[in-house]
Amino acid sequence: MDTFWILKYKKSVIYAFISMHIAFISCKHTGSRPIDIDVKQTANTESSLKWVDYHIGELPPLNYYQGFDSVIKKWGIRYQRIDGGCEEILEERQRYEKDNPKYFLILEKKFGKGWRQRFFTEVRRLDSTLQNQHKN
Repeated sequence: MDTFWILKYKKSVIYAFISMHIAFISCKHTGSRPIDIDVKQTANTESSLKWVDYHIGELPPLNYYQGFDSVIKKWGIRYQRIDGGCEEILEERQRYEKDNPKYFLILEKKFGKGWRQRFFTEVRRLDSTLQNQHKN
């Protein structure tokens, strides 16, 4: 009977260790390294504005990013993704995303009201297509 409890305890410790290791690896802080997707720049003053996405926590599946990046390029949106690691640092988010409202107004003028909903609908559609391709 004592041996059974020791084995059960060892399994729990091993499972806990593995779970913590996986969580640590999937949420590794990369030093807020930006990923830029630049499209055609115009000569006007608005060309320096872009959509900055400060991401925190576990990354979405690769297919999602592939779909997202494809739609960004198709729509001609200037975009920068920043991996902020596991813990949100409010000052960093505010610093990186401070110009988003200005750029979103420009995109609304270009694509019309509700552009973000249409954008993310297209991303989800492409993401599911990519997932289906990888399953086959």
